[in-house]
Amino acid sequence: MKIIYFVITIILCIGLAQEVAPEVTMERKKLIILSSENKDSDISKKITQIASSTATQLNRYDVMDRSQLDRILNEQKLQHSGVVNPDQAIEIGKVAGANEALFISITNFGQKGVPTEKQEEKDEEEEPETGLFGWIVKEVVKAEIDKEMENVERYPNNIHTVIDGEVRLINVETGESEASFSIHADHTGGVKAKSLSEALKQVRSQMYTNLKTLYKLSSEILDVRGGDVTLLLGKNMGVKPGTLFEIITREEKRVVRDREITIPGKSVGFVEVQTMSMDASEGRVLRKWDDIEPGYQAQEITGGIFAGGISGIYGSGNRNMRLRVFGNYKPFHRFGWTGYIDIGTVTSYREYASNSDLEEQNFQFGLGVDLNYRLIRTSPFSLGGILSFPFDFHSRSDDGLYGNENNEVHTVILPVFSPRVGIQSEIMVSPSLDLVFRGEYVLLSKNLDNKWTYSDDDEESSSLSAHWDSRGEPKIKYSGFQFSIGIRSVFIN
Repeated sequence: MKIIYFVITIILCIGLAQEVAPEVTMERKKLIILSSENKDSDISKKITQIASSTATQLNRYDVMDRSQLDRILNEQKLQHSGVVNPDQAIEIGKVAGANEALFISITNFGQKGVPTEKQEEKDEEEEPETGLFGWIVKEVVKAEIDKEMENVERYPNNIHTVIDGEVRLINVETGESEASFSIHADHTGGVKAKSLSEALKQVRSQMYTNLKTLYKLSSEILDVRGGDVTLLLGKNMGVKPGTLFEIITREEKRVVRDREITIPGKSVGFVEVQTMSMDASEGRVLRKWDDIEPGYQAQEITGGIFAGGISGIYGSGNRNMRLRVFGNYKPFHRFGWTGYIDIGTVTSYREYASNSDLEEQNFQFGLGVDLNYRLIRTSPFSLGGILSFPFDFHSRSDDGLYGNENNEVHTVILPVFSPRVGIQSEIMVSPSLDLVFRGEYVLLSKNLDNKWTYSDDDEESSSLSAHWDSRGEPKIKYSGFQFSIGIRSVFIN
């Protein structure tokens, strides 16, 4: 009997858990896009048009275009000049039946010709050296010329364009700002039209990213078949191949001390959409660390999934030891690539040296890229082939200028290209951490300069040959197998 009372007490204290149905984005958000009062009305109109077309392309907004807005305002006998303030935006949004108003304000816009580097160098070369009196006369003349050329563009073929603005999302019902973001575009080059066009491309890219983030899609897992899933939502809400979703268990509602609380769901994996119909989509599980079941929540990932980490590499052929910092693009896809930076040491040898002086350590700095094709691709484990293209720069001191009274020693550089082929495996140890194992074979080792060189500001030649003693030039040649082990962290941008 005491056990029954104990169980009842626990239930009353904790409350019964009730699962919450997943939130699903079933309707497009009605949006009206308006620009603020601004002296640069032309650029405001262009950016408003960019925002309108971008929101329409995303297919998750119902955008009120200018013709619809003018018709509604005429019917309501309201005046609208095309530029408004935030209060007017709320009023117009209510009349138009919009959920939210996107209010665009351009804070800075300018276009001005600037000299290219060659023009600056030419002007400096043509500048005569004068005394104090000559300098005063020159400045007076320049001031007069500047005054006469005030409205003349001196560098019409190298225009610098800058655009700054703020975009606010206003709730039409409450009048409150729900979110905001800044836009900034900066481009130098070409005539005015070309420079402006390039700057507006930057604005379009920023609009796309931010408008997508302002209204993220929420879906539901309908079916699970091994590594494939079916999700609610399709083309009608702007789902496209490559759209990413984070899968989350259902939220739970509990009553604790007469108060209802919501326990958030737990993330269990990532899914990428492969194909879709109008109202549903098929996706593949990229990564999971718990079971994915029908009824789970799917929340859109707008910034992408990335991975990066560090690894230690050892090559026995020339005792090459290096530390690598790398970043993966598409870390869970069949095909991906990796960029990396290396730092370490490598052994060189001299052909005419005695055994005691045969090997020497050299500092190595490098960068490169990997191409990765995963033959086996499951959530906890992957295995595939790699092609690696490292460019390494080796540094050391030469033997100095013998016979020179200063016996000058130089820091010399030798660049080497050594493509490799190999295999790599990634093993998941936690939701955000993997172990990375790798073995590769050096295909060839090519000295890009064929010799060690150094730079000397006092010499006309930009690259001078290193100086070596009777033991000869140190040789670096990558060969044989290289092995590495590392860790990588997975994160959502």
